[in-house]
Amino acid sequence: MLFLLGCISSAHARLNIEITRGEVGGVPIAVATSIQEATQQRGNVHHSFEDMAMVIRNDLKMCGRFAPLYPEQLPRMNSTKQEMDLATWQGVGVENAVLGYIQHTGNDFYTVTFQLLDIYKVQPGAAGQVQNGELAIKSGNGTVLLSKTYHGIRSQDFRALAHHMSDVIYEKLTGIRGAFSTRIAYVMVMRTVQGNRYSLEIADADGFNPVTLVKSKEPIMSPSWSADGKRLAFVSFEKNRAEIYIIDVATGRRELLSKFAGINGAPAWSPDGRNLALVLSKTGSPKLYLMNIASKELTQITDGYSIDTEPAWAPDGRSLYFTSNRGGKPQIYRLDLATKKAERITFVGNYNARPMLSPDGKYLVMMHREDRDDHFHIASQDLKTGQVYVLTHARLDESPTLSPNGAMVLYGTQDGDRQILGLVTLDGRGQLRLPAREGSVQEPAWSPFLS
Repeated sequence: MLFLLGCISSAHARLNIEITRGEVGGVPIAVATSIQEATQQRGNVHHSFEDMAMVIRNDLKMCGRFAPLYPEQLPRMNSTKQEMDLATWQGVGVENAVLGYIQHTGNDFYTVTFQLLDIYKVQPGAAGQVQNGELAIKSGNGTVLLSKTYHGIRSQDFRALAHHMSDVIYEKLTGIRGAFSTRIAYVMVMRTVQGNRYSLEIADADGFNPVTLVKSKEPIMSPSWSADGKRLAFVSFEKNRAEIYIIDVATGRRELLSKFAGINGAPAWSPDGRNLALVLSKTGSPKLYLMNIASKELTQITDGYSIDTEPAWAPDGRSLYFTSNRGGKPQIYRLDLATKKAERITFVGNYNARPMLSPDGKYLVMMHREDRDDHFHIASQDLKTGQVYVLTHARLDESPTLSPNGAMVLYGTQDGDRQILGLVTLDGRGQLRLPAREGSVQEPAWSPFLS
């Protein structure tokens, strides 16, 4: 459940979540402390569930499907009768409620309990009472949708546990696996009087707990996660030329993979973790190659005079999607690895690049420009119908990367004279930004599921 790191360095949170467009039709949900904890004397409570509740609310807001209500928006629970006034809660639009409780069990160990309720099915008197340290709610007519208790939790693990709880709640209500316990990689750029400073960092999916893996005076580009989430491939110019490295996330150990003359770029891990697709120009125009990670054997898989770049694997590992100008302008093509035949996939817009496939293989997410437009947006294309949906509307949106459940798209965008990260749901309903507290942040890559 918890993903532990032993890396080079760490720092305070550098990314802030800013909601820029509200959810359309988001389901109202309350996340609150249980009656028992709320009625205790504050001085006797080592930690309140409210701290975890805030993380859960932000997670659920981030995904675009929910509209969390905050404590000041919620009616009070009757601590004398130990019950909720259901009519009042329904009156403020709450459909589901999460009630949680933290019990100190000695030293720095706690028991954390939460339950997910359906407000329209809950019965009077079933309001989250605590009996013998366990949250007990009388379940009538399907009142309790979910009930979980976690023992032996340390305070330092509260945030990670809150993300896990968000995953559980999200999956219960949507049927889709939650991705809040995953991580993101990105490149941080700091401007100094001596020049730009670059760092490859990873952080929680909400931008907290950043860890610096690599620092350099020269550009770092194109981080790509391995399928098991244990390694990252990336491009470094620290030796004044493009080179591709693999770094072990837990230890920081690096391995040089490619340093051919010319371009060494756009590494992309295969779904089985055995191969890396990459772009090399060692024989002329940039072309796609496959490298066997174990043997370092290299195979060229596209040829000709066109520029072929930005490979992205299909989920089944049988084909690659890539950007090419072989038709005159950059468009996205699909290469069958068995036959080596390529077919054009995008026909809407005069520029399509940076392909990324949804985990179910049904949607292509890309950087997109309309025929009569000079702005770049993030768009998705239904691979069955060819229908294109524009998801963002800023002047320059780029580098899309999908959450492992396929529900959210992280991308780079402009904010004045600096670069920040934006996030939009695949259906376009919710949108937010993750700006750095200082400097610029770019080149995002979303990890796979980590457990």
